[in-house]
Amino acid sequence: MPLSRETIITLGNKIAPAAVTFSRLRAMLMDPDTDLGDISQLIRLDQALTFHVVRMSNSVLFGMRERTDCLDTAVGRVGLGEVFRLVGLAATQQICQRDLLAYRVTASRLWENAVATAAAAELLAQRAGRDPGLAYTAGLLRTLGRVVIDGAGLGKVYPGEAEWPSIAEWEKATFGLTASEVTTTLLEHWRFPEELIDAIRGHYEPLGANGANLSACVLNLACGVAARFGLDLPGEEGVWECTPAKLTLGGVTEADLEDCANRARAHYVLLCASVT
Repeated sequence: MPLSRETIITLGNKIAPAAVTFSRLRAMLMDPDTDLGDISQLIRLDQALTFHVVRMSNSVLFGMRERTDCLDTAVGRVGLGEVFRLVGLAATQQICQRDLLAYRVTASRLWENAVATAAAAELLAQRAGRDPGLAYTAGLLRTLGRVVIDGAGLGKVYPGEAEWPSIAEWEKATFGLTASEVTTTLLEHWRFPEELIDAIRGHYEPLGANGANLSACVLNLACGVAARFGLDLPGEEGVWECTPAKLTLGGVTEADLEDCANRARAHYVLLCASVT
């Protein structure tokens, strides 16, 4: 039987409580009346998130020379412009805390794939004229559904590409729905923007029968960049093929994509350093 919507939401709230805060934070940042005190108050509601935000604010990513153990100081130092990125990283670290036995993926590989994809998506979105913040968030959260499926403890294990080349087809046959569908169910419930949800919903087939999806194409190309780094995930080989149609839709050339890949790699190194 497929996972019910109620089960998905219950597991999602348990596994990724910081993602809910992440969604609320974006809404607050869109409000010109929001100040740093409001942001700190929201983050402080989640003790684990508070710990991660303070620790990451001391990292090389934000170039801080003096350490702090105070949330208000941490938020004030990074500022409104960077706090969204910082909370997104902290939320993703919370999500990627354990190995996914059902997918044969380690927690570290899941994290590395997420931050590499996010770094590339942010850059590619700028070229494509899409919201870089939403693209960055899509890169971080696109595999959330796998974490939820694994957390359901259904006892199924992905047998590998030799038997099932497409992870999405295996998920559909095994669980009645794909991990992307689980992710979008949660993001809709948490009221993330529709553009972000559409990107994740269509990122395996951005040129699908329902029409071209630019946001999905940006995420697809970003996943391909992560795969170039050797940070791909099982069952996705071939999905990220860089075709002329994707490049045209994304508004980039092969040279542009290579430049984005080089810049994303440098940013990825900083993102990973932020959790050490």
